[in-house]
Amino acid sequence: MLKIDLILIKDEILKTNKAFLFFAMTLNIPHLFIKSCRWNILLKQQAINYSFVQSFLVYISSLYVGFITPGRVGEFMKVLYLKSDKGIIISKGFSSVLVDRLFDLYLLVILGFIGIWHFDVLGKISSSFFVLTIIIGLTPIVMLNKQLMGKFINTLYKVSVVKKVEGKIEERFEDFYNGLRTLISPKLLFSGLLTCLGYFMFFIQSYLIVMAMGLSINFITITLFMAISNLISFIPISISGLGTRDATLIYLFSLIGLKPELAVSYAFFVFITFFVVGGLLGAVAWWFQPLDLEIRSKLL
Repeated sequence: MLKIDLILIKDEILKTNKAFLFFAMTLNIPHLFIKSCRWNILLKQQAINYSFVQSFLVYISSLYVGFITPGRVGEFMKVLYLKSDKGIIISKGFSSVLVDRLFDLYLLVILGFIGIWHFDVLGKISSSFFVLTIIIGLTPIVMLNKQLMGKFINTLYKVSVVKKVEGKIEERFEDFYNGLRTLISPKLLFSGLLTCLGYFMFFIQSYLIVMAMGLSINFITITLFMAISNLISFIPISISGLGTRDATLIYLFSLIGLKPELAVSYAFFVFITFFVVGGLLGAVAWWFQPLDLEIRSKLL
């Protein structure tokens, strides 16, 4: 059983360079603004007009809820903002939010598997993880093929949908799929570039935490470590990746000879920098751009 020295963790936390840590925290604002610009561009492709400031407030307001829900599913509350603010039906609004999240997921899949290959841990990854990856890879093929998607939805209807509401759900599927089709254009390349830029900012923040702690980890290594741990934290079994991230980083740090206490301390600063500070920014944004809870309950 792994034993953690809490005194050593406390010492590591206390001796951290606060200037580097503060700089990492302040970079949350440009990092999240870049990601909100990506979503704003997707909305404009669907003729939905949010200002960049408004989309930024909505984006980080949804993070406020997303950070406290398993797999960050609360971030899909942006759909409710679209319904409340712009009168966009749920199924159409869902398409832009889904594509926005897929950009993040696909980049993490790519970098995560580069990391898994680089650190030679393929033999230690469960078969279910590979099955999940195959499903992720096949998802856009199915979603962008109306015939395949139609067959899938029709099968789902027959199994789980009561006949009297079948027509309404078919109509909603058409709205979702039509919203998705409007996003398929060369403009997605620009959204992909913004995803790369946003994650580059994220990895700079991650490296600043390394510098704050004085760890002997280079930028490429911490980038791959964070890609792997963030990819695993997408699995909806924890809140904000707590537990899964710590365990993953303990294992990854051990590959380069670093103590588990250093991994736990690093995971602690990651949580503070991205989730606590990000959550506080989201709370402020919620104050400026609230979603009325009564409206939310009616929309759901």
